[in-house]
Amino acid sequence: MLIASRLIYSRLVSLVVLTILAIMLSVPAAHAQSTIGAVTQVSGVANIQRGSANIVAAMNTPIEVHDKIVTQPGASLTIGLVDNSSLQLGPSSTLTMDESVGVNGVGAPSKVGLLGGSLHSTIVGAMRGNSPAFEVDTPNASATVKGTEWSTTYSDQNQDGYPDCKEFTWVDVQDGKVNVTICPHSGGSTEEVDAGGHKFVACCAAAPWGYDDALLFGGLGALAIGGITIGVLCATDTGDICGGHHHHSASR
Repeated sequence: MLIASRLIYSRLVSLVVLTILAIMLSVPAAHAQSTIGAVTQVSGVANIQRGSANIVAAMNTPIEVHDKIVTQPGASLTIGLVDNSSLQLGPSSTLTMDESVGVNGVGAPSKVGLLGGSLHSTIVGAMRGNSPAFEVDTPNASATVKGTEWSTTYSDQNQDGYPDCKEFTWVDVQDGKVNVTICPHSGGSTEEVDAGGHKFVACCAAAPWGYDDALLFGGLGALAIGGITIGVLCATDTGDICGGHHHHSASR
């Protein structure tokens, strides 16, 4: 009876020790997964908002999932990622690190949000073929990597020729292929943009009137409320997602 009790006690102690070791080992792993990059270049003033903390960005500052990075006018910041991939944020820009994924055992961003300014993305190595594919979202478009290098710019400021619109996204592909989804939250379609190609998206709510030629609307089309007609969804440089065609191009 005494031997049996000692055996049970020994097994319980072993179980407790193994549980403690598992918890201790999981903490560094969770921390490593939350760290998805590091600052490799910073010029001027840039800040990292992490929860209630506001961190001044400096060389080798870790970047974690759910961070918000803000650059001041004249500033720039580069985030180094796994396999020499990188994200370069331009002046007066805001980037959110929304989702992460493990790439060869290393944490990496899988989805980021550009809320203003410009972002140059270079996705190579393991991140290039990773699933889910790396994605840059703006309030009215999303760009998903199929290749290597592209730039995304977003502005909520008025542009010439678009008096009723304050959501503008530009995608310029330098290398590879990028899938651009227009108005992703409204069920917009996706277009593949090749190297050297460009995509301009204006609005996702009320499209401006008076383009160079007829602009038709997809989705809900035109919505009449109380005698007032409102254009729904968006307009692009090629007019394809909205179903119409125009030749006006906005300048950045």
